[in-house]
Amino acid sequence: MRRINAAVAAWACAFGLSGCGGDALDAVDFWEDEDSRVAPLVPVANRIALTPIWDYGTGYDYRDVDTQIVPWVDEEHVFLAGPEGAVVALRAATGARLWEADIPGLVLAGATADGQRVYAGTWEREVFALDRATGARVWRQTLPSEVLRVQALADDRVAVRTNDGRLSVLAAEDGALLWSHVHSSPSLTLRGAGMPLSDGERLLVGFDDGKLMAFDAASGLRHWEARLAMPTGRTELDRIVDVDGHLQLGDGVAYATALYSQVGAVETVEGSLLWSKEVETRHGPGLDEVSVYVADTHGAVWSLDRSNGGVHWQQEALAYRDLSAPAPTGLHVIVVDFEGYMHWLRITDGAIAARHKVGDALQAPPQVRLDRIYLLHRNGRFAVYQFVPLQSAAAE
Repeated sequence: MRRINAAVAAWACAFGLSGCGGDALDAVDFWEDEDSRVAPLVPVANRIALTPIWDYGTGYDYRDVDTQIVPWVDEEHVFLAGPEGAVVALRAATGARLWEADIPGLVLAGATADGQRVYAGTWEREVFALDRATGARVWRQTLPSEVLRVQALADDRVAVRTNDGRLSVLAAEDGALLWSHVHSSPSLTLRGAGMPLSDGERLLVGFDDGKLMAFDAASGLRHWEARLAMPTGRTELDRIVDVDGHLQLGDGVAYATALYSQVGAVETVEGSLLWSKEVETRHGPGLDEVSVYVADTHGAVWSLDRSNGGVHWQQEALAYRDLSAPAPTGLHVIVVDFEGYMHWLRITDGAIAARHKVGDALQAPPQVRLDRIYLLHRNGRFAVYQFVPLQSAAAE
């Protein structure tokens, strides 16, 4: 059952917000208040040690703006974008600030990086490339609509999603437009766009009509399209099936979610839909060698079999706690709730093995690199933790 607050949507239309004439509704405060149904937290005997390593205050409150900002984390650096135009480079090991650059406009997308440059996109329809080592501006490119997603690709290209439903691919060296695809969007969608994901030869992208599509990364030739979800219902609100969450890729299969509708698996060579399951979620899935993990809108966390979508387990103890996207850590999968509690669920049975207070709710999905967790909170704090299973948990 969809929980979209129609009264809020009507208010948005009445006051001229986009979404009432073929554009996109802002996701902020769009969902019904579930405070009265929030599950209380039952005490847990922690089996995970979580140690703060470093943190950095961006100075921004991401709750005040509707952005797609996600931090970039690799072995050497962390790149953070603030909505008012600041992009900062931090040393991944220590958090030491290496440089800070300002770009004009309201940043909606980024940061993302390749070996030479860092990229971000703005409300003012521009994509900026900065030198990775110094932060100096390399180029700027203007596109037809607001930039919602920017993704650096491995082949010296940059994929960009804009608010008009367009997918554009730019040359990383100078920002030149290489090719674009204009996709027709439903008359009402949430403001957002699926993050493009490359598997080498193909560029995979989710669209607002419930489709996952694959393009030749070099030429833009469309390889295939697969329908993950079919718009149904009597109203435009009921028919929202945006594929906006982060895609996951493993062994030639793409795993994706359609808003409030489905989670599914698509084979990436021919585009065959291998399986789909009805799960109401606003986030993309997590993935490990065995399972697909999904946090639904009611606060349940699902573990699904990667091969067929069968349910391994379902944990419902966190009902209506507005969970983040799940992130596997090895022995566990983590989610962070609206109060800033990180919950650790065993991958074998979903039992809650630990809980830590880490601050505010998250702006972006948790990122796990080896034994470290990287979190960007809605209050602008970026924090890095190291985790170690205690001996009893490792034995289990």
